Parts: sequence; C-alpha cells; structure tokens
Amino acid sequence: MAIVKFGDVATRVNTKEDRHNTDLVYYVGGDHIDSNALKVSKRGVIKGAPLGPMFYFGFKPGDILFVTRNPHLRKSAMVDFSGICSEKTLVIATKDENVLCQKYLAGVMQSDDFWDFLEENKSGSVNYFINWSTLAEYEFDLPPIEEQRVLAAKLWAANDLKEKYQNLLAATDEMLKAKFREMFKQKTALKNDWPIVMFKEICVCGPQNGFYRKGSEINGTVAILKMKQLFANESMDLATDCDRISLTEGELLKYRLTENDLVFGRRSLVLAGAGKCRRVGALREDTVFESSMLRVTLDVNKAVPIFVQAWSEWGDGAEVLSKLRSGTTVVGVKGSDLKTMPIILPPIDLQREFVVIANAAETSKSELKKSIASIDAVMKGLIDG
Repeated sequence: MAIVKFGDVATRVNTKEDRHNTDLVYYVGGDHIDSNALKVSKRGVIKGAPLGPMFYFGFKPGDILFVTRNPHLRKSAMVDFSGICSEKTLVIATKDENVLCQKYLAGVMQSDDFWDFLEENKSGSVNYFINWSTLAEYEFDLPPIEEQRVLAAKLWAANDLKEKYQNLLAATDEMLKAKFREMFKQKTALKNDWPIVMFKEICVCGPQNGFYRKGSEINGTVAILKMKQLFANESMDLATDCDRISLTEGELLKYRLTENDLVFGRRSLVLAGAGKCRRVGALREDTVFESSMLRVTLDVNKAVPIFVQAWSEWGDGAEVLSKLRSGTTVVGVKGSDLKTMPIILPPIDLQREFVVIANAAETSKSELKKSIASIDAVMKGLIDG
C-alpha cells in the first residue's frame, strides 16, 4: 500500500460554462450538498434562478463536488448528473481511473482523517475555507486498484441501500401528510360545523417566553433546548446536543419542559424559524427552553399536540403562522399574537384517531432510522478502516 499526495492522483476540473448560454439544466449550491453525504441528492434549475456571477464551473456525472467554505460542515459528494457550480465549490476527479478509482476517492473524501487534516490546515479567521493547494497536500494510503474497486463497490452498495430507506422515510411522511389533509379538510370545515377558536382557548398554560441565559450560567447541570433543535427534530427527543446551564429551583420549576408540550419559534435570524412548531418528546433529564422560543401546554381534552403540530405544518396553520411573523433581520412571533391566532377545532375523537395513525408511522420511521444508523456504521467502517 502506497502513501500518495492528493494532488498527485486527483485533479481540480476547471471546465468553464456560461450560465446564460448553456444547454445544462441544473446547478448545485452549497445548500444542495448534505454534510457527510456520499452523493448529491438535491439540485436547482438554472433557468430563472438568481445565480451569482461566480457560478461558472461545469461538472459531469461522476465528478466530486467539494465545498471549500466551512470545512467543519464536511460537504463533499459525487454527482450523477451534469450541471454548474460556483467557484467556491471545487470539481474533483481522479487523474487515472486505473491508479485511483473515482468511487473510492469519494470515500477517501468522507474519511475522518481527511476532514481532520482540513480542519488543521484551513485558512481564514471568521469564514474558514480550503484552497486547492492545501487539499493537494493531503496524504493518504492508496491500496492496489483491485482492492479499491472492491471497497468502493461495498461502500456504494451500502449507500444505495441507505437511500432506499431514506426514500421510505420520505414516503412515510408524505403518507401521513396526505392522511392529515384527507381527515381535516379545513377549507371546507365549516360545512362540518367544526368551530374555529382562538389558540388561547385550547391552552392550559402559555404561550410563555423561555429562559434568558447569561454567559455566567453556561456550563451548569440543567439541559436547555436551543433554537436550532426546532429544525432538527419532528418531535423533540432531547437526548443530545443540549448546552447545560445553572438555574435556581424556582427558575427550573418555571421553565421546565414536560413531554407533549409544544414549543414555537419566537424569534430567529431564519425566516422559517419564527413560528415553527415542535412537540416535546421523551425527556431523559430536566430540560428548559431558551428565550428564542414560546412554550404552550395544551388542554388535551380539546386539542392533542400531534394534531396541532401537524396543523401548523400541513394545514391552514402554516399560512396563519406566516402572517404572524414580523421584523426584518430578526423575524419574530409575539406570544400575544399566538394567543389570538385562529385554529380549527375538529372533534377530539377524530384528532385522537389521527394520533393513532401518526404513532404507527412514527414507529415505522423509528425502525427505518435504526436501519439507516446501522448502514452508516458499516459505511464508516469501510471509509475509516
């Protein structure tokens, strides 16, 4: 097994494209490449897109796109279509397929060793980036070509299986969304004599602002729910990724979350964050919520949390909540506005019927996620050895 430098066996592809005069259909930006993903699964359409002047590099199926900005995000993935990307994304290919297998190279660029090297050698002070000259200096073990092909075949077979499970996850979500809309046709709800009430009428507590944490309170013992977790989970299982803060008994009592509470984004630098609703799931420890959120405890004899969350995402609630947002740089939703927000109130038995369906879907998704986690472990073993 030889030790080689990246730049000796791989190259930066510099194919220029005029985005205003091209037969290519798609473009890929940094947001289209998922962290730790082996393959690019998203894309945009060039026609009509507000692309900046730096989108002029072409790529073809089999090329690897490497995002040079913020290497801690670990964005490097292979494409299976043609398109363009910006000059902030390097297009990488093997120099010789008989020396370095391209699909094996994609795995090398997912390894912990690869990303550790880039973290140690990144440039910049606030907005970190990687130059091609830095990437070219990375050294790695290169096994014989036949061994590369065998390892690459196993890696990509595992990735194909993972994608199938991910597609099943997405299909389960779509099924549940369709079932919700079928059961709760809110635009025709008045024909069914379903009342529309103010949100405060179905609450026993809240909307309540969260705890404002000062710097001196960081590194305590009580977990605090952060705004970004609203984006990460459909139901809030707060087992990981929580900061710890110090609280008095009174503060803990006031701000402690309980299972099936609802949390709404109160303010956010991201438009979608303000008004976003999530249900609190299983709690393994005392957990409070920060001031960027509003907490609500529902009267479950009138409305169940799973229904209200679904209404906020898939029903009329998405439009209602969007109208409550205000602000420019920091977008906000006021608790007082949330209180008077109109919400449809179907029969409680019908809501509970939906909960049964939603719980069954969640069980299926949980099993799929376990399978995906197992595949991830296999892939990591193949990549890192």
